[in-house]
Amino acid sequence: MKSTSYHTLRQGILDALPITVSIILFGAIFGLLSLQTGLSAWQSVLMSLTVYAGAAQFTALSMLGEHANLWAIVLAIFLLNSRHFLMGLSMAPYYQSFSLTQVNTLAFFLTDEQYAITLNRFRSHPSDVPYIVGVSLSLYIAWCGGTWIGTVAGQWIPDPASLGLGFSFTAMFLALAYYQLYSLQRIIVFLLCGLLATGLALVLPTGLHLLAAGLLAFAIGYFLPEKRKQTSEEGPALKEVETA
Repeated sequence: MKSTSYHTLRQGILDALPITVSIILFGAIFGLLSLQTGLSAWQSVLMSLTVYAGAAQFTALSMLGEHANLWAIVLAIFLLNSRHFLMGLSMAPYYQSFSLTQVNTLAFFLTDEQYAITLNRFRSHPSDVPYIVGVSLSLYIAWCGGTWIGTVAGQWIPDPASLGLGFSFTAMFLALAYYQLYSLQRIIVFLLCGLLATGLALVLPTGLHLLAAGLLAFAIGYFLPEKRKQTSEEGPALKEVETA
């Protein structure tokens, strides 16, 4: 049992490795920008350790720079992170065998990247805690470590935007999405939700366009479920239909 747990933990770390490089980079960019916003190095690292939500942290920096009040920042972050409710729902069947303590602990580490990596794994392997821990800790350490690197390097890079790294964030998420687009139905849903989110971003407050696109994907998956065959390794919980 111990050898199996170690193997899946190690596999989680290896599967997350290609993404951790990008996470370190974006964490460093956050650290650089946080110093420009007026946060100290320890405040920047503490935010990454406790909040651990990349897009939300960048949004908070932008609003701090505009001197927004605390409740406006809290509301914006809540709306932006509301998509985690939908991600949590889609992962629920894979977490049914875990204890309540394990579920609550792992919920803190749920991010877009962790979600994509673990979901891709659990389509062909049984869900297990060591694998999720391996992926989660790799990404968490990369983000927090990257933030620290950014605060240290901030004195040498006064203008992070001049590095031209903005599109690399988009490229990383396109790479993650690629492994989820293995059927025509998923490709159509991906394009529809992308168009909806892009259009609504022009008229809705921060975060609501992502929630609306997520609700559309959830509705399509609920009313037009995508059936798949159960593998011999998957547990009873995965006999249910997997939504798109």
